[in-house]
Amino acid sequence: MGAAHCNSNGLIVLDWGTTNVRLALLDSNGTVLEERRGESGVGSFSQQQFEAHFDKLTADWPSLPAIAAGMVGSRQGWQEAPYLTCPASTNDLAQGLRRFTYKNQEILIVPGLALNNGSRFDVMRGEESQIAGFLTQAPNFSGALLMPGTHSKWVQIENGQIVNFQTYMTGEVFEAISKHTILRHSLAGGEKESESNTPHFDKKVRELAAQPKSAEGALFGLRARHLLQGSESEQLHQELSAILIMGELNAGQSDGFQLGEEVTLIGSGALTNLYQTALGALGKSAKCVRGTGLVWPALFDIARKSNLIRGSAA
Repeated sequence: MGAAHCNSNGLIVLDWGTTNVRLALLDSNGTVLEERRGESGVGSFSQQQFEAHFDKLTADWPSLPAIAAGMVGSRQGWQEAPYLTCPASTNDLAQGLRRFTYKNQEILIVPGLALNNGSRFDVMRGEESQIAGFLTQAPNFSGALLMPGTHSKWVQIENGQIVNFQTYMTGEVFEAISKHTILRHSLAGGEKESESNTPHFDKKVRELAAQPKSAEGALFGLRARHLLQGSESEQLHQELSAILIMGELNAGQSDGFQLGEEVTLIGSGALTNLYQTALGALGKSAKCVRGTGLVWPALFDIARKSNLIRGSAA
């Protein structure tokens, strides 16, 4: 479709993932007027169901242009927004938007990013908006960003441009090992530990920083120690997390990502705190930025760059 029409009255922004959707009504300066949440439907909704769900989510809001990020732009989403190939900037994201009209409303979906150099392949969808939000605060940033999660992302930025990234399935591997391998017998119940009290994790990352070991070589030792010494499942649960996170930090640096003395972590909650502790064991400080707080500024900025809305960031 052609370029979206400028509108100075406001904007609807949506962070539409696989499980949930967050949305907000913004004024012409990007100020949040109201926020809502709902279930996603990605992977199960037809196009007509997405339309009906959008109507439900935005009920009683004015008919304004809307911009969405996340899995809503996947093949199983409302409309597919094809991946852009790195290197890519926020301007490239604005140029690669999937545009369509629904009930006279301009709808834009942010594309994901892809790497395909013939020997290495990777994709992200949703994280690029958090990165774009970070770059609204630091447009000339150069360095590595770490984004802990089920599928952790390491992202290399050069002068505000995303030039490289790598996905590490650390969270999913943790879930698989703790629930579907022989270690499940030793780890059962360990997930109940306090998120703010992780002494066994803290001790284990310091041990691994002083004397690195392969994750593959350390894992069965957790099971053996439980059998021979009766170690508590809570302790083993924390140690498994330490082994996998330290393994990721070592792998990321081996894969060419350069970590400075201060590392920027984009995320939130207990998981980000664990990465901060692990980085501290390696002698690095960490600056934590809440990922969900970056999405609205990113979508507002991309909307302006695509001429979807006039105004200036608050």
